[in-house]
Amino acid sequence: MRQDGGWLPGPDARPTRALALLITGLTDDAVARRLAVSRRTVQRAVRDLMDAAGARTRMQLGHHAACVGLPLPELPAVVEPRDRPAPADLRLLALLLADARVDRVLGVSSRSVEREVRRLMTLAGAKSRVQLGWLATRRGWL
Repeated sequence: MRQDGGWLPGPDARPTRALALLITGLTDDAVARRLAVSRRTVQRAVRDLMDAAGARTRMQLGHHAACVGLPLPELPAVVEPRDRPAPADLRLLALLLADARVDRVLGVSSRSVEREVRRLMTLAGAKSRVQLGWLATRRGWL
């Protein structure tokens, strides 16, 4: 994964605006409406950014965006968690970021992993995996 910001086009480029809106918690469809493009165009822009950043998942892309300080539109009010996540939660976040086969590493079903990811998203106040990657990085969880 690239740690510099060379993978990110300028702040006014459509892919960068699409990523910023996804990080605020909007869906692909909502971003498409906001940018007056198709959902497929948004998905293609995200895929291009993922390829440029060396990210294999949207969570990794959110992490990269936080690392390079992507300027964002106003984030919706997110309640900061009172406590730092438990060590098991931090391990799961790290595994998700590493794109490991989390279900195999933890010896659980993929459905259990999805349930845990949703729980982590609730804990972080995230609406999507890209937002979870961004928030977890900005909060120093990763």
